[in-house]
Amino acid sequence: MTVDLIILDGKIHTKGGFFKGNLIIDGGKIQSLTHGALQPDASLVVDAKGKLVLPGMIDMHVHFRDPGFTNREDFESGTSSAAAGGVTTVADMPNTVPSVVSVEAIRKKVEIANRKALVDYALIGGAGALDSETLLAMAEEGIVGYKSFMTARFKELAATDYQMLNNFTTIAETGLPCLIHAENQDIVAQGIEKAKALGRLDPIAHAEFRPAVAEDEATTRTILLAKESGVHLHICHMSSRGAVESLALAQNKGQNVTGETSANYLLLNIKAMKEIGPYAKMDPPLRGPNDQEALWRGLNSGVIDVLASDHAPYPKEEKEKGWENIFEAPSGGTGIQTHLSLMLDSVNKGKTTLNRLVQTFAENPARLMGLYPRKGAIIPGADADLIVVDLNAEFKIKGDDLYSKQKVTSFEGYKGKGIPVTTIVRGEIIMEEGSIIGRPGYGKYQRPKHPRSGRE
Repeated sequence: MTVDLIILDGKIHTKGGFFKGNLIIDGGKIQSLTHGALQPDASLVVDAKGKLVLPGMIDMHVHFRDPGFTNREDFESGTSSAAAGGVTTVADMPNTVPSVVSVEAIRKKVEIANRKALVDYALIGGAGALDSETLLAMAEEGIVGYKSFMTARFKELAATDYQMLNNFTTIAETGLPCLIHAENQDIVAQGIEKAKALGRLDPIAHAEFRPAVAEDEATTRTILLAKESGVHLHICHMSSRGAVESLALAQNKGQNVTGETSANYLLLNIKAMKEIGPYAKMDPPLRGPNDQEALWRGLNSGVIDVLASDHAPYPKEEKEKGWENIFEAPSGGTGIQTHLSLMLDSVNKGKTTLNRLVQTFAENPARLMGLYPRKGAIIPGADADLIVVDLNAEFKIKGDDLYSKQKVTSFEGYKGKGIPVTTIVRGEIIMEEGSIIGRPGYGKYQRPKHPRSGRE
């Protein structure tokens, strides 16, 4: 018998700990974990001696801008960046043109991604002010969750409190999570107007006039609104200590609520707004050291369940406007290619553990989106989505090295240790030693295992 692929002599992550041995892969699936010299013949062998073998990372918060803003990013460039960063499955957000608020928009995006994606992908639908019939129909079309904004930035995706209350009841029927951008619209809008009236257009004003209380209040409010319905509520890109405290309180009371943060908030703080200005602008904004400490505690204690990059690139010319007027620059930046290495470096520095990294950047996202155990675990029968990691390899982040269309990063010049050296999606090597060898169109649309999600 000849199998497709063997990963040889690696330190393999399993639920019970690390296993030194081999992975047998055939037909795109993990067949077995073995040890010893006797192995079946294989069409291809990957030597993982001295390296880690982890489940492929799952980034459940990306903005690939396709369709509508393909000058910023598209599914080919975005998934190339994903593969380079050890990410084997992504979930794309709905703020494209058209917004993903209908069955037709889902089908259009799937048609585009099926031609362009190098890694597997899932879709988040918009909730906003949609009626129950549309929400349920979108679930049937295979989305892995819904997204609503409590701010008015994206009109079709924004929801009032009453609309969210109604949406939560409907979404609870689907078994899918509802993802929330939690900031108080009135505080945000009035803060920006006050900053402008005072002539505060400098980069730091974005953080100073968009205070943590806007996030804290909105997080607490949406948790309360979601409680009665029993919906799975997921708070995106958490940045503040108060939001973490509200999340922990709700979890301790048994509410079905999870939270997410990113390397941006863990490793950068408000000082970056002074140093790199608009390139550090994101929503919610970067906070202070006390908030960062709370995020690390939340991540390591299990309160924060998910790490996600919130990859949201913009061209340099759009960002540069923020030096003169920070409110003219868009919020967001690249992240998917560098996110894993930043977190591996954090493991090396003792800020978190390798097990926790795998839980929050692979297993938990898969569970939350209904893709587990097909994704997010190294077990027989699972998709062979795997990465080989050199925890000791040094790296230096440079924008010019990114596969994104935008060669800019908030972490320009950052030096650390820990990189993915091989990325495998369903048994096919997509990235090797930093070079993309996969092909557009290989990535597949991933439907969740939920009652209303159509075929698995």
